[in-house]
Amino acid sequence: MENQTIANPKPFLLQPSSYQVWAQASARFLYQAGYGTIQFFIPLIFVNQLNFSATVVGIAIGCGALAGVVGHFLGGYLADSPYYGRKRTLLFSALLSILAAIALTFLPNLSMLIVTNLLMGLSAGCYWTAADAAVIDVTPPKEHQKAFAILVLADSLGSGLGILSGGIILSSVTQPQTLFLIAGLVLVVFLVTVLVAIADSHQEANEHSDPLQGFSLALKDSSLQVFMLVNVLFTTYIALVSTTLPLYFTNFVLTEISQTTSDAGSSLLSVTNLFTWCYVGIGSVLQLPLVQMLNSLLNVRVLSISMLLWVAGFVLVSATHLMPSIILAGTIASFSVLSIASTIYKPFAPALIAELAPKSLRAVYLAIGYQCWSIGYFVGPIVGGWAMDRSPAIAHGLWIATAISCFVGLFMLHILRLKKFAPVG
Repeated sequence: MENQTIANPKPFLLQPSSYQVWAQASARFLYQAGYGTIQFFIPLIFVNQLNFSATVVGIAIGCGALAGVVGHFLGGYLADSPYYGRKRTLLFSALLSILAAIALTFLPNLSMLIVTNLLMGLSAGCYWTAADAAVIDVTPPKEHQKAFAILVLADSLGSGLGILSGGIILSSVTQPQTLFLIAGLVLVVFLVTVLVAIADSHQEANEHSDPLQGFSLALKDSSLQVFMLVNVLFTTYIALVSTTLPLYFTNFVLTEISQTTSDAGSSLLSVTNLFTWCYVGIGSVLQLPLVQMLNSLLNVRVLSISMLLWVAGFVLVSATHLMPSIILAGTIASFSVLSIASTIYKPFAPALIAELAPKSLRAVYLAIGYQCWSIGYFVGPIVGGWAMDRSPAIAHGLWIATAISCFVGLFMLHILRLKKFAPVG
């Protein structure tokens, strides 16, 4: 009987010891429902309803991404510090994001837009580094992908619910910035959840470590350097999809449907719904099955599959405007393929960082690896905003150029596989 119990253990994510994974998933759901909603609606509200230039809004969002550089380093230092730890870093992140939501609500001007994006960048940097390090702490190495799949699912559900609700709220309020206040209230619930449900998983192995020295060691890791190069591409693609693609479909593609139906507001509502159901929704449904299916492959091979899907998705985006009779179908197909690409990327990228990192430097490695999100969200919105302010030819051509860049990413992943993960013998 004992042998049977050993041979058929409970899945890790159903064991009592996985409580912290589920607690982090609940917190991530709330964080993304608040933070992700703010991030999604900033371009649509400030450009289409408050009449800001898309380039200016892109620069403001890019400034927030630069603040994320500081945020990731700060989050890595605080999370690995024996005097601060994971939980306090998460609480600090929550406070920053709440301040940003309040500022956007009551002072919707250019200066405050930049300031709030700086606060959001710091918040995101501290959150992702500390939260993912905490999950790695309590998860066996073979279960990292599954644990991160649960977190990404919570991420998708939070984003989807926030964006879907945000679209409904935006269509029913006279002051669009009211949406930011509601998102701020969700972030308050996130703070309370962290305070009550999250334990500090800071390891004893880190008690005598020096995070500053750890950053120096990690930056010399050539495998991490290669991964960072390719990860910048992944995160730029995600930034483009989140901040620029909805604006592109609203202003350059689905406007044809709006003109046909004589409904000037239908484009915004259509893009919000399509983004929620096709990009966020499909990712949520397929998250766990895809991880289960790909779990036996090397993390670097799975990321190569994701990169190929990004190529296909961006080609579809570029082709959609060429097919007026099936614009809606092309938009759905584009969001769907890009959703699968993102769904595959998100759990396997941090699992690969965990594979590269020494146990005592997990938060430090994650902090460095997640700098790519800051760079991606700096480059993506600025390039995307610039393209949206130019001619339709440049706006359409952006997506073909992005698809071509994916082949550079495939080459770098091949180098990483040969360098670090080539089979022995």
